[in-house]
Amino acid sequence: MLLSLSCFTQARNDSTAIVQLLKADYATMDNMDMTAHINNVTKDYVLIEHGEVWDINTELDSIYRKNAGKTYKRTDFFTFRTVTISGDMAYAIWHLRSEYNDNGIVRVRVWNESGVFRKEQGQWKIALIHSTPERQK
Repeated sequence: MLLSLSCFTQARNDSTAIVQLLKADYATMDNMDMTAHINNVTKDYVLIEHGEVWDINTELDSIYRKNAGKTYKRTDFFTFRTVTISGDMAYAIWHLRSEYNDNGIVRVRVWNESGVFRKEQGQWKIALIHSTPERQK
């Protein structure tokens, strides 16, 4: 019984760590903190974006460097559908709503996303994110 409770507690702690990691990583897109983003992902990290498979350098060029002089504030709202953990691997599915506020003009973008996470040296890292824009209704 005690082992079962310990496993449950560890899984809950890992789920919380994964959610916190993901939220912290997305916050790096508001302040364009490339160093923090690189530290949050695995060395073989990939992003599936706009129907393309991007490595870390393509993502840094297409998102971080491209928007380095941005004037808007990005705020992200997550709804997690599931976080599933198996040993040192995990996957999650979430809904993301992002607001871009540029001097009072607000744009909203919405995605359904999934990700694969890997625990390396005791720390969760993002190995893959698949981002799909939600269809306009």
